[in-house]
Amino acid sequence: MDRLFLDNHYDSILAANREKIMAGGIGDALLERALTDSRMSLVVLIRIPLNLAEKINSCIDDLRGIEPNLYYYPAKDFHITVMDVLKGEEGREIPQNITEYINCIEECSKDISPFRIEFDDLTASDNAILVRGYYDDQLMVFRQKLRDMLKQRGLPLEERYKTISSHVTIARLHSKYQNPEGLLDYIEKPRSFGTMMVSNMEISFHNWYDTRKEVLSAIELDKRPRPLG
Repeated sequence: MDRLFLDNHYDSILAANREKIMAGGIGDALLERALTDSRMSLVVLIRIPLNLAEKINSCIDDLRGIEPNLYYYPAKDFHITVMDVLKGEEGREIPQNITEYINCIEECSKDISPFRIEFDDLTASDNAILVRGYYDDQLMVFRQKLRDMLKQRGLPLEERYKTISSHVTIARLHSKYQNPEGLLDYIEKPRSFGTMMVSNMEISFHNWYDTRKEVLSAIELDKRPRPLG
């Protein structure tokens, strides 16, 4: 995916929410029950390796000094959403045809080689802080293959919106930002978190905040080079 395109995407998130952030943001009252949240979804995701998680945690330490009352994700919950296959719904259970979904996702992954994601800088919405991710085309190819194959097999896809980013959500707002000016100043400073090589993904049944999760399948990407398209 073109880096300029992603930069514009992440910039647009911040620009669209700047006034809301300065006004205190729009809190998520459901964060009160983050650990027991039962809005479950079926997703394909990527976990963040330890070396990058440590750098993100260092950033979180800084953010706590600016906004101590946010909900900060623990490292075990850091992830990139590859695709929401079945959207988060209250009380959703693993579908009876889960094997069909797993087989479809695993089959799509066979044509994808390991790929890089680079993490630089932050952005923010009215109630969340995100690490910006920049990915190789293999991720874009996998997403489209999965959309096409699910449709071909008659398996419902409940993607909330066409996923184009590879961000990591690291904090969420419960009530109001106390220091929005200081927060924006920190978010807009350049910083690099490093690069990861994605060689595996997981199919997970998890809740909105990833505090409850069940790994249904671990996918290892074929290390042989594959053509794009």
